[in-house]
Amino acid sequence: MTPLRVLYLIDSLGPGGAQKQLVTLVRSLDRTLVAPEVAIYHELSHFRPELEAAGTPVHYLSGSGGRDPRVLIGLARLLARERYDIVHSYLSTPGTLVRLAAPFSRGTRVVVSQRNVDLGRSRVRLALERLLCRRADAMIANADAVAREVEQLVPAWSGRVHVVPNGVDWSEPTEAERASGSEFRARHLGDAEILLGVVGRVEHQKAPHLLVDALELIPDPLLRRLRVVWVGPRIDAELANSVESRLAGSALDGRVGFIGETRDTRGIYLGVDGVLLCSRWEGLPNVVLEALAHGCPVIATDVGDTGKLLRDGSWGWLVPPDDARSLAEALTKLVVTPREELVAMGRRGAEFVLENYSTSRLADRTIEVYRAVMGRDWPQAGGERSRG
Repeated sequence: MTPLRVLYLIDSLGPGGAQKQLVTLVRSLDRTLVAPEVAIYHELSHFRPELEAAGTPVHYLSGSGGRDPRVLIGLARLLARERYDIVHSYLSTPGTLVRLAAPFSRGTRVVVSQRNVDLGRSRVRLALERLLCRRADAMIANADAVAREVEQLVPAWSGRVHVVPNGVDWSEPTEAERASGSEFRARHLGDAEILLGVVGRVEHQKAPHLLVDALELIPDPLLRRLRVVWVGPRIDAELANSVESRLAGSALDGRVGFIGETRDTRGIYLGVDGVLLCSRWEGLPNVVLEALAHGCPVIATDVGDTGKLLRDGSWGWLVPPDDARSLAEALTKLVVTPREELVAMGRRGAEFVLENYSTSRLADRTIEVYRAVMGRDWPQAGGERSRG
């Protein structure tokens, strides 16, 4: 069988959730079915070594960003030069670019992605989606909540949105990775008993002020037992400075630390007692999947499909978004839960995630979308096309 040629378009290979899921998918694909290539237009290369190790070609579209005409021209030339069966975009700007460039290709199918419950937050973006939705053959959403929002806001997408949940690329931690987790814990725990991790960008969506609001509601004897480490890039520097100014000199000084991004997220999961997600909106957040896979109980806001991951509270606590009091109650429960019970919760969560959100399921579900899009033109042995 001739593999399907698929070009994946994304802004960069930087340390984001969409980028990680793209790389996870590419690495898990059966190369007898799909021959993947990747195109980017920002030179952030956090995940590039993983693609190179997998033998995946990476094309750089010269230009200064998604609004630079040179990016669109470069993409159009690439599509015109190469015979791709499918071009699959991640994130909104790449989705716009590929639909504008697709007419220059030779019969290439277009698959776009929506990964957050945020389509209606920008009038311009929503108008573009309504204008361009017919230029794509299918959309992949990573959560049922995302698919519902898309079909509600853009009825022309009805029946063409496929839900493919994120997958977790799992392997048992090595001794060196466990040692890294122990070192992370020793470096950040200080005089506390419980170390809570937050893995995410410092920006409005991730609601850092909500964390501070909740911590201020926790009685001091319990608060002294807890330390929070926020790991992620300061996307909104003004917001980050505002949060840190609020912490400085308060009773929370020394209870919360912001340490920037790192490649060693595994060391974080192996070093903390639990993980927090306090976002205002999400699709299916990678951080919750990854934390549970590593045996970390999770506190998360009930946004997107997060509730499907935490279910009945067997391995974490689900709270309403923007509700500081409910978050404070969940943080208190984490602090007072005996360590052996936290370990048991983490074990149950890991079993659930590794059974239901594996990379093999991610790859299989994605290929089913490709089959639906290609129809009779799915490549067969000798490069011929299926006719039935």
